Amino acid sequence: MRSEKDIRLRIDLLEGQSGTIAKMLAKAMQEHNGEASKEYSAKLAQSKGKVEELLWVLQVKTGQGVLDTNALVPGKGEVAVRDILEMLKDGKIKMDDLPLDVQALVRKGALEAKNALRHTT
Repeated sequence: MRSEKDIRLRIDLLEGQSGTIAKMLAKAMQEHNGEASKEYSAKLAQSKGKVEELLWVLQVKTGQGVLDTNALVPGKGEVAVRDILEMLKDGKIKMDDLPLDVQALVRKGALEAKNALRHTT
């Protein structure tokens, strides 16, 4: 696995690229260029996903598990993944109500919780 410094540099690079892509997207939108807007939006979303993935890797490398990671839940604010799992279990929220990136994080958290239970029994 990459070192923490390499991961941080990669995140910085991706965030810089995202800023440039966002400017290009804004220009395409001003010019009402639908095809270019669509392309830049996709690239921006892809870049965001890569940054989030690297941030997740960085958190795991620094000792924070997925269950302790906070995620934004609509109507609830920042909530730890372990608490999101409890809310889902209690029926307070539905998985479909969560953004796709949070859904992915919750799935990873569920796997982490399942693996933790295996190791304790």
